[in-house]
Amino acid sequence: MTGLALMAYAVLIVVAVVVVWMLTQRARRTHAFRQGNEALCAAVRSAKRRFFVAVGFTAVLLLVGFVTTLAFPAALGLPLAVTPSVAGVAGLLLYAAMPPPADSAAEGGVRVASLAPRHAWSFMSRRALVGLIALFAGTFVLLVVTGVTSSPDDAGRYRAITFWGDTFMSSATPYPGWFYAIPLLIALGLLALAAVLVLRRIATTPSLPGAGLEREDRAWRVVSTRVVTNLVSAAATLQLGGVAVFAGIAIRNAASQPGVPLALQAVGNALFVIGIAALAASIVWFTLAALRAFGLPHAVAFDVATQGDVREATGR
Repeated sequence: MTGLALMAYAVLIVVAVVVVWMLTQRARRTHAFRQGNEALCAAVRSAKRRFFVAVGFTAVLLLVGFVTTLAFPAALGLPLAVTPSVAGVAGLLLYAAMPPPADSAAEGGVRVASLAPRHAWSFMSRRALVGLIALFAGTFVLLVVTGVTSSPDDAGRYRAITFWGDTFMSSATPYPGWFYAIPLLIALGLLALAAVLVLRRIATTPSLPGAGLEREDRAWRVVSTRVVTNLVSAAATLQLGGVAVFAGIAIRNAASQPGVPLALQAVGNALFVIGIAALAASIVWFTLAALRAFGLPHAVAFDVATQGDVREATGR
């Protein structure tokens, strides 16, 4: 059953990649990228190349995690559990490690930039920032709750859940108890740190050299920030979905015995539905990350044009 589920998820990822390619080709015919400024072209192409490598590397690591889980069943699914965050961290760190374009200011260019301090969240929308914080907080709370409510299995590993009363006792595995929750919490923290590191790098990269490029400079940072946000959201929702699905299945199995309160089955069903929704959302986020990474030049052109239309409409 697990193998079939992993195969289905892999097929959906492949379909998402095909959709990304088709939409990117359409975007190329819709929004032409401005080729006039060498510094802008270098910055955007460098960001696109780094994102292309990062997103591709993340996808490869996800596949490796799935295959490893199937090849080593003795690991009890732990590689699969940590794969989303580990793959996301690796992709983000690879992006941060790749060198930026050559500095053209040394050739006489003049940089024009705001004196306002820049933070990792400076180019994120408020909605995206709040949503990302809520996603991490929700995953953290769920892992702590499943850890606290877990019980040891026959080998003493906290990967089971047990219900008991005067007339019944029922247990089920696998359950995301401390055996899984501790590595997942560590991986989740590393994912958050990697996201802050990459977002800060995007925000603090020197401005484009030359006057009159303020809109272009902001546009490539905003679009790049969206790619990072989508990639982090994909990794976090994939992890959240896996935890919620397995917790829901274990709770339903343990609560199916006579005497166990029916409310516990409702909790299991709710977690299962939340998990499926999170898994579906992870595909959407990964697709958006890939789409925006592959079509970065055209997204920047569209964002610049949008800023221009707003300024003309407001008279600013």
